Amino acid sequence: MEERTRGSELFGKLKEFFEKREKKLRLLSSSHSFPEIAGNSVSSYDIGAFRVSIVESGSNFAYVVKPLKNVEDLRQRIEEKLEEIILLMKRGNDIADIISAVLKIERERIPDAIYVLRNAVGYGKLQAILDDPYILDLSVEGPGQIWVRHSLVEMLRPEQDFVPTNIIFNSNEEIVMMQQVIATKCNTFISTSNPILDSQLPPKDGGHRVHLVFPTVSHQRPEIVIRKRLPMPPSIEQYIEMKVMPRAVAELLRLVLNARGSVIVAGPPGSGKTTVMRSLLYHSVPKTWKVMVIEDTGEIDPPQGSPWTRYTTFELGSVKVDLFDLAKASLRASGTRLIVVGETRGQEARVLAQAMMVGLGALTSFHGSSPEEVSTRLMSPPINLAPSQVGMFHFVAIMGFGDKPRRQLKLLAELKYDPLSQNVVSKTIWDRDKDGMEISLETLISRSEKIEELEMRLEKPFQALNRKVKDEEESKMFENLLEGRSL
Repeated sequence: MEERTRGSELFGKLKEFFEKREKKLRLLSSSHSFPEIAGNSVSSYDIGAFRVSIVESGSNFAYVVKPLKNVEDLRQRIEEKLEEIILLMKRGNDIADIISAVLKIERERIPDAIYVLRNAVGYGKLQAILDDPYILDLSVEGPGQIWVRHSLVEMLRPEQDFVPTNIIFNSNEEIVMMQQVIATKCNTFISTSNPILDSQLPPKDGGHRVHLVFPTVSHQRPEIVIRKRLPMPPSIEQYIEMKVMPRAVAELLRLVLNARGSVIVAGPPGSGKTTVMRSLLYHSVPKTWKVMVIEDTGEIDPPQGSPWTRYTTFELGSVKVDLFDLAKASLRASGTRLIVVGETRGQEARVLAQAMMVGLGALTSFHGSSPEEVSTRLMSPPINLAPSQVGMFHFVAIMGFGDKPRRQLKLLAELKYDPLSQNVVSKTIWDRDKDGMEISLETLISRSEKIEELEMRLEKPFQALNRKVKDEEESKMFENLLEGRSL
């Protein structure tokens, strides 16, 4: 009798599980229609089984997705056979063979079926957006259209910011179900007891940053925000070509980091701080250095075959390892060159200051739109650095927004502690509006008061490196004269 009761309970749980799964699949896969948005197409390209068009509709642009082929029959057949397909996948069978055997479709339709399957077991309506390399961010704010930030629109009409799409969530229940899918893939959960979730998608899904808000704290408008992460940031040379920064500034920052100096990359949210940090690290720091990277979410991947170390924060129940704990641990990791903090917000700044006191270089990002704002925030709660500690940072690079390019370096300044006033003063080394893009490295070095301190850490002093640059310039001038070209 007892065994029969247990068997009945088990059967009931299994039935409830499959009913919930079936409901979830209906929610994520049904009503996958794409309403028309009228307008003139300015650009089109294919993503998987879909055609994406950027459409000029009225005074704004819109993001329009249409299936390349009629795959509705494939979607329905995959939904019906999904359990069987997943079971065969777990056994290690080839996905193309599974699709062919289970769905009994023609070989030429298998690629379309595989993409539909990816949607079903992946991110549903969000899958095409996540697969689109031109999408920077996506935002879901309650039922209705999904909004995206698109790199092409940023170039054509930067004032628009986000772009409406023809991909629609029909209800709060559908969005909450998608929140659960995303949270599960991030190995965590979102619920009434944990209503705000900041996490990161798995590396195989792009490693993008995720921000979820449960409807209990968002006035019954569940929120999904995903900030896309570039697999590889632009190189410094690409930044120079795109006029994000002048060549001389890029070269100075490389010299500073090689001299184990400290750089703060600051700016407003979304201004490209982390991307610039990644570029500086990958293209300016020797791969043989022991670099220690500390982040909330892992965005800076250590290069293959390097001794770099990356720590990320961790929280499970009462166990919490924050940036401060990681910063302390990093000082015991035999690093003698450079410590990197993805974003400085609190007490980890004190560990950065200690690291600089013992001769380590430092690179971090920070929210602030000017050197004065950066130094004020560093000296204010919850960070509370002393002015003398803030003055230990060498340079502040301020990112901002413009027309072309959209994200650009605006200012480079150095911070200095003034013992008379017992305060931090900043000195501008380069100003985009005043100095333009053609400034020389020699001019930048002549403006800095911290070069001598950094020279002592280099095997070759800045002057010697600057002399080399100057010799090359003079040699080029001489060649131009010989060839009769005007300067």
